[in-house]
Amino acid sequence: MWAQVVLTPAESKKFIAKAIVEMDIVKRALSAGTIVIHPSSSTFFIVEEITGNEPDTDMWVLGLILPQGLCRAAGRKGKTPTLDHIKDLKTMMYNFPFKWVIKERKLYSGIPLGEILEELGPDDAYIKGCNALDIHGNAGVLYGHAGGGTIAYVLAAQKKKGFNVILPVGLEKLIPGTIVEAAKAARRKEYKYGMGMTCGLFPVRGKTITEIDAVKLLSGANATSIASGGLGGAEGGVVLSINGDKAQVTKVIEYIEQSKGARLPQARAVDCDDCHSPDCHFPAKEKHWG
Repeated sequence: MWAQVVLTPAESKKFIAKAIVEMDIVKRALSAGTIVIHPSSSTFFIVEEITGNEPDTDMWVLGLILPQGLCRAAGRKGKTPTLDHIKDLKTMMYNFPFKWVIKERKLYSGIPLGEILEELGPDDAYIKGCNALDIHGNAGVLYGHAGGGTIAYVLAAQKKKGFNVILPVGLEKLIPGTIVEAAKAARRKEYKYGMGMTCGLFPVRGKTITEIDAVKLLSGANATSIASGGLGGAEGGVVLSINGDKAQVTKVIEYIEQSKGARLPQARAVDCDDCHSPDCHFPAKEKHWG
């Protein structure tokens, strides 16, 4: 049986979230461990799938691409708390509070990142959205802080502690080259011009989950991306061709239809006049698109 479906970026994130909560390593972490989630548009629906409620926090995305440029954070109200007063990078990373932590299906926030990472082990999971994906399944994360940002801090801890890293990433993030090539070209400190925060790209180790992977995880069917882009809200959307036996395709269509119509909260970035980030050297606030 064959089927053709269309998913907008938000719908893809919802669909991928449904697949991630069905992964064995996630189920194990839910029953006997801890799940740490980096707030992002790619992980927003994961909290909802696990707890039954969307995360009741203003700060729901850390690091994003906006029409005016790259920005470090956004929330529902456009007032972004920061740790700019902490000048030592190691201390700032340890005290970083902007994570969602799920224990026994209950959501916690505000726990320092370093404190969380010290507790994690092989039965736990760290979930992080990505900014780039290549055709080999490798992923990359943009970072604006020196040393690779929080993702470098997390992966250094993962190497010692052995917890699982899961990377939800929609096909809208697919780049034409390789992650290695992109990382070499992303010269954060060398840009003389930039729109918003200039960033590097950090190659990430972990299990990437795309819409194609989600189809396989949820039903056993196979999927192929056959087109992308669109209009009227489908900008960045993907068209998937799905095939399998009748039971498989019927099952995955149910999950896809449950994901249709998904919407993310409005991303209100902090006003550039109120932001004093030392890493945003080229703000767009004085330009007509700012």
